[in-house]
Amino acid sequence: MKLGFREAIFVVLLLMLPLAAFVFVFKPRNQQHEEIMQEIRQKQAKLQQLRTATRNIEDLGQEIEKLTETIDLFEQKLPAQREVEVMLKQIWELAAKHRLVPKSIRTDKPVTAAQFAELPINMTIVGNFDGFYSFLLDLEKLKRITRIPHMTLEKIRKEKEGQMEAKMVLSIYFDPQATSTSYR
Repeated sequence: MKLGFREAIFVVLLLMLPLAAFVFVFKPRNQQHEEIMQEIRQKQAKLQQLRTATRNIEDLGQEIEKLTETIDLFEQKLPAQREVEVMLKQIWELAAKHRLVPKSIRTDKPVTAAQFAELPINMTIVGNFDGFYSFLLDLEKLKRITRIPHMTLEKIRKEKEGQMEAKMVLSIYFDPQATSTSYR
């Protein structure tokens, strides 16, 4: 069999057909397929995130209930503004109980926040260190929220060992809107 020009062109065209099919059909289809698979992976990842989020929704409801109970507990520990004087009297009695002598007690202006107000009280107390330590422990056991943001202790040189002077700021938190005078 003799191969002529027409036959050579025909063989070349037959050999080019698979190459053209790869370039114009299979390669674009493979790109489309890869794009679709990438989109599916992204959607599956998003779906997994949504499943995780919805699984935690039940836990969030329980967590919100716990936090609400905690907030209620702290609000119960906030005295009404009228009860601040009662707390001051309790603090004075605690100092006397532990044989401490309050040299000065001065209240500053209340600092208000969203749900509460803070009344800073500058105190100077003189007495035995052991009594002062017991005073702090009893102060911590009070039913209301108190805080000591600043305190300075100085030893007093006298005939008795263990005498000291404490200068401190005692913050009492209260509810400025509450009008009741009894504990909630």
